[in-house]
Amino acid sequence: MQTTVGGEKKARVLELRAAQRFGVAVRLTIDGDEGATHDLSATGLYFQSDRSYELGAGLELVLEFPGAGRIHPLTCEAQVVRVTPAGDGFNIAVRLLTPLFPDRA
Repeated sequence: MQTTVGGEKKARVLELRAAQRFGVAVRLTIDGDEGATHDLSATGLYFQSDRSYELGAGLELVLEFPGAGRIHPLTCEAQVVRVTPAGDGFNIAVRLLTPLFPDRA
C-alpha cells in the first residue's frame, strides 16, 4: 500500500504479527547448536546463529532464562519461517509450534 506525503510516495507497512514482541537477549540451544535471541513473543522468536536452517524445518529450541541465581530452561518446538545472512552468521525467524506462555496464546 502506498501513501503520498508532500508529493512523495511512501510505502505504508502494516503490522501483521500475531503477538507483541519483546527485545530479549537470552542464550538458546537449537538442536544442540548455540544461538542468542534478538526478540521473542508468545508465538515466535528471532535469533542469531552460526548456521543456516532450511525454510520450513522443524527445530527444538531450549531457551535459558536466568533468575534467582540459576538458569531456567524452557523447551519448545518451532518452524523456520525466515533466514537472513548477517555477518559471519544468520538471523533466523521461527514460528513457535508450542507457545512460550501457554496461558496467553
